[in-house]
Amino acid sequence: MQIKVLKSKQSLKLKQAKVAIIDIGSNSIRMLIYDDFSSSRVPFFNEKAVCELGKNLDKSRKLHKSGVVYALKVLKRFSEILNISKISNIKIIATAVLREAMDAKPFVQEVEKLFKKKVEILTGEEEAESSAEGVKIGFDNVDGLVADLGGGSLELARIENGTITNKTSLPLGVLRLLNNPIVKKRNLSKYIKNLLRDEKWLSKKKFENLYLVGGTWRALFKLHLFQNNHPVHIIHQYSIDNQSLTKFIEKISSMNKSKLKTVEYISKSRTPYLPYSSIILGDLMNITNPKNIICSISGIREGSLAKDHFKDVDGKEVFDKSLEHIAKKRGDLGFTFKKYFEFIKPVFDGNEHFSEKLLNWACVLSHMDWGLGAFQKAELVFQETLNTPLLRLSHKERIQIALSCYWRYCSIKYNPKIEYLTYLNNNEIFSSKQVGSALRFAHSLTSISTIFLEEFKLYRRGNAVFLKIPSEHQEIISKQVTKKFKALSRELFLEPRVIYSNN
Repeated sequence: MQIKVLKSKQSLKLKQAKVAIIDIGSNSIRMLIYDDFSSSRVPFFNEKAVCELGKNLDKSRKLHKSGVVYALKVLKRFSEILNISKISNIKIIATAVLREAMDAKPFVQEVEKLFKKKVEILTGEEEAESSAEGVKIGFDNVDGLVADLGGGSLELARIENGTITNKTSLPLGVLRLLNNPIVKKRNLSKYIKNLLRDEKWLSKKKFENLYLVGGTWRALFKLHLFQNNHPVHIIHQYSIDNQSLTKFIEKISSMNKSKLKTVEYISKSRTPYLPYSSIILGDLMNITNPKNIICSISGIREGSLAKDHFKDVDGKEVFDKSLEHIAKKRGDLGFTFKKYFEFIKPVFDGNEHFSEKLLNWACVLSHMDWGLGAFQKAELVFQETLNTPLLRLSHKERIQIALSCYWRYCSIKYNPKIEYLTYLNNNEIFSSKQVGSALRFAHSLTSISTIFLEEFKLYRRGNAVFLKIPSEHQEIISKQVTKKFKALSRELFLEPRVIYSNN
């Protein structure tokens, strides 16, 4: 009986860990479901529908009739999914369209009745703050301007040293502009500039980074990524310098309807908005002059949940939970990665080209081979690692970790495709080889049990790398182990030394 009660409590905890958020916007409605938001900020369910609730809102001041009908059908489907999945932890947020529409109340009541949950209609400033908090989740050390472009509005927030210092909301949504009879495309830039000039804080200080949030800007960056043959097919943290992006958006902003129909790689529901989003972005860049423009898939929804989940949680705790969550997902049930990390860490202390954060992830992700065949294992693990569902990794960091995992499974005389190596400098490539070689050596020691990693010591002194072994475990040092230890030493440009101890 006690066992049944225990299982029931564990099951309840598991269900409560799952959380869903529904975002009702002017152009689209989206639902995300997270397995455990406190451990992973990447949803396992992510679905959107373009309903255009805010179509002609400026003119009618009412919700679009056909949009309401379609939106309720979509929301009923979302409700069924949540009921079948037995997920009761739900948050529903709404933005500009329900703030401004005079007839929003009946629609809101219908939604609240359907989900038995209150709809949180965010103010413009709350929307800007949530978007900024969402970007902070997806990046390390955020510093710059966050710009979230939706169907009905543009939210702007300045983040300095992790703190939101300014925020505002402007009526510059792409759906609003596309259907606004007064603001024509030819005089759009003038209209945008007047709104931006009123926000004096935008031009007072230069921004190093501009973080872009919103589906239309994601589509714009996706188009740039594929047209430029970028090897990492991940939009999040895709960065473009000011000069390159200026040329690109000038080209996109001049496209007419017939030219837009030929655009590949992105959803046809997004293409009509590309010129408008490009004009807005161009004017925003002109006034703020950022050095780097970076795409973020993490925004208002993640930021809204962060306020609920991370109020009293420090960054290290969030990082540690993420490590353990991914390790468990990849089959490392005994948290072997921790033993690997502690074993090889002394060799890489102070390595400025492969940080401790990356070393942690390399130890976790190098165990991605569970269930993979023996042939082409290095290539398979490389691709799995490169595309792992994590937010706080830049594209360069993804390549570094993927390379270390690649060389964990094959000799360093082999290389993946050269296009990946071009994104790293020589020191970063050498460091990735060294970490891969260290993981390869550590794995050779654990063919019997990972407990040996706790009893053996690996460290560097002067021009040598030392392996300290208890005398009773001498038989572990096989020819294969010796070979891989020497290979690690060569990669570190150090002499190999083995010490046997009696304590």
